[in-house]
Amino acid sequence: MAKKVLITGGAGFIGRAVARKLAAMDFDVRVFDLEFGAKGDTSIKRLRGSILDNNALCNAIRGCDYVVHLAAMLGVRRTELKRAECLNVNILGTVNVLEGCLKEKVKKIIFSSSSEVYGETDGVPINEDTPKHPVSIYAITKLAGEEYIKAYWERYGLNYSVVRFFNVYGPGQVAEFVVPRFVKRVLNGHSPVVYGDGTQVRTFCFVEDCAEGVVSALLDSKADGQIFNIGNDSEPIAMKLLAERIIRISGKKLEPEFVPMNESDRNSSREIKLRVPCIEKARRILAFEPKTSLDDGIKKLIESEDIIDAWCEDL
Repeated sequence: MAKKVLITGGAGFIGRAVARKLAAMDFDVRVFDLEFGAKGDTSIKRLRGSILDNNALCNAIRGCDYVVHLAAMLGVRRTELKRAECLNVNILGTVNVLEGCLKEKVKKIIFSSSSEVYGETDGVPINEDTPKHPVSIYAITKLAGEEYIKAYWERYGLNYSVVRFFNVYGPGQVAEFVVPRFVKRVLNGHSPVVYGDGTQVRTFCFVEDCAEGVVSALLDSKADGQIFNIGNDSEPIAMKLLAERIIRISGKKLEPEFVPMNESDRNSSREIKLRVPCIEKARRILAFEPKTSLDDGIKKLIESEDIIDAWCEDL
């Protein structure tokens, strides 16, 4: 009999990629989310609901061997404008998922955290033991979620792994994130807008590579009780150069447009200047290795033209 897995936030950007991988491995996949698009894999069961609704959540978890908890309130502007909702969804929602896992005797949960928990660090690359200095409401909620996961492991024996995502991108992502935001502007014939001087440095992980890391953390027993950075440590790039690279790959004749940080959706005191992950732990334990180069990933996103304009606001 196929193992059953529930993915909260399964209709989202990363959730869809994880669902596809697990379905291809003959798992019985259920996805739980607020809204679903018109199209979808008919082999994957769709369940509509909120992680704040305990009854709907427990019904979704019932009979599952595993849970991949991706549901969360995301986005810099969105979570800062709706701070109370962010705290409620990301912290109380996670506790509800944990309670459902206990009630339904789930064997293991994957919790999706974020590189945002590190904040500004003294150096790079950032490993899992780097001190945490979260500078946003969203980051605080993710760090709180990690602590709840550890507490449920220690108190109740609920098995887990935590994955901290570093700048994931690809088709189907909301345009608030930098790569799809740049690509959307360029595809519409407009200059990509760079915040500040564009010297902020990031690395980018294609969504299919990210999903591979999530699935490995779920299924490998060596990952039990462990936290992993999931990202791509190759090709660190400044935002100005990223904008120029997207323009070049698109074949458009454009130049980046620079906007002062105080005129953007970001607070300069909360902007991280340098973020590059160390993924050696994931390499060693999970055999995780990102395969998609930045150029290839950008080409796939441009060719797909699959960029979401706005978040679902129905929380």
